[in-house]
Amino acid sequence: RKVRQQSVESSAYIEHILPLRTDLAMKSGIRASVYSTGGSVFGSADPSLSMTYDNRTVMLSATCYLRHQYLFQTGFSSSGLPTEFWMSCSSRHRPQYAYGASMAASAYLLRRMYRVSAEIFYKRLFHQVEYNGNILDLVNTEYILDNSLIHGDGTNCGFSVMLNKCSGNLKGWIAYSYTNSERRFSEFADNRRYPSSHERPHEITSLVTYNVSGHWSFGGNVVFASGTPFTAPLSIEFINGNIVSQYGPFNGNRLKPYFRVDASANYKWKTHSGREHGINISLYNVTCRENDLFYRVKTKEDLSFAYRPLSFIMPILPSISYFCKF
Repeated sequence: RKVRQQSVESSAYIEHILPLRTDLAMKSGIRASVYSTGGSVFGSADPSLSMTYDNRTVMLSATCYLRHQYLFQTGFSSSGLPTEFWMSCSSRHRPQYAYGASMAASAYLLRRMYRVSAEIFYKRLFHQVEYNGNILDLVNTEYILDNSLIHGDGTNCGFSVMLNKCSGNLKGWIAYSYTNSERRFSEFADNRRYPSSHERPHEITSLVTYNVSGHWSFGGNVVFASGTPFTAPLSIEFINGNIVSQYGPFNGNRLKPYFRVDASANYKWKTHSGREHGINISLYNVTCRENDLFYRVKTKEDLSFAYRPLSFIMPILPSISYFCKF
């Protein structure tokens, strides 16, 4: 059964920038919003304040804010499936909001050949919603989505650092980030903190490009990330024609770490009219690593079940493309 629900949002933003010096400025703003959906009306006023110092060699900034959100997304934590679905706030699902603060710093080194930057952040979240059901629930005749949604509060905090090579034939950057994302749900009586469904504590990314000549250039990138959490099943039964499954701790398991290396080659040329043309040849997942995308549960007639990860069907994906700049 489908229910059509109309939602309308209107907002206004006021911003004021106060230059304290040529290299120092303060910015303040406030956004007022009104959201109407399904006969319910919600309103909010979200202030923000930031301070920035920038002398073209060193930049420092600090920001604090309050934010409201009337649309949210959630997915299937029982399989680690990356599919998400969007939902609107209502009288049962209150608008999400968060307050937070961040500080960032960056500086150029060695005659602006390198740039190093770092950032630290903290965010406190309220009225968070996550899906505690599983894909098998969708086949039940009396399935009610709201019965599988859990509500709670949480925190997001972490830091990131990046080193960027800005000039020369060889350019690129490498970055590392650490994130801790925890949730506490009112439907769980144990008062424990659980990892959020999108938490990836460690992530390393790098990108490098090398220009051989005016025509040829080569590139590559490396991605490493911790596996996302998921909820593993303990048992599956059929009761009154319905599939009833018992699961372990919410987001108590993780997919294996994700690792991928890509490579590419580019050839560019210009015509007499001055337009630039080029051909790109790339290889996705050069090392042919089988990264787990999600887990699949397969049941048999004797109620036994198998639980195994699924990866991308092609271990390596080549591609070729042509581009033209007008």
